[in-house]
Amino acid sequence: MSFTVGPIELEFAVELKKDTKAKAGFKAWVVSGDVEAGAARAVTHRVKISLTAKNAAGGDVQVGSQADRPDGPGDTSRRVED
Repeated sequence: MSFTVGPIELEFAVELKKDTKAKAGFKAWVVSGDVEAGAARAVTHRVKISLTAKNAAGGDVQVGSQADRPDGPGDTSRRVED
């Protein structure tokens, strides 16, 4: 059984953010007061890329299994343990 690889889509988002903040306050013994003001502005840029896999001859890429291949992961004797 084999399948044709379809389009591969990648999407990236980058957010640029600018913050401004001002703070003032006072403290005398147990009485205190604070005033704070701020503004923020953010801009998000999105980039979307669509790729189509092709083989060396320019045809579609086929993925699948071979009927004569045994089930399972194969030889794992050289596997590095976690």
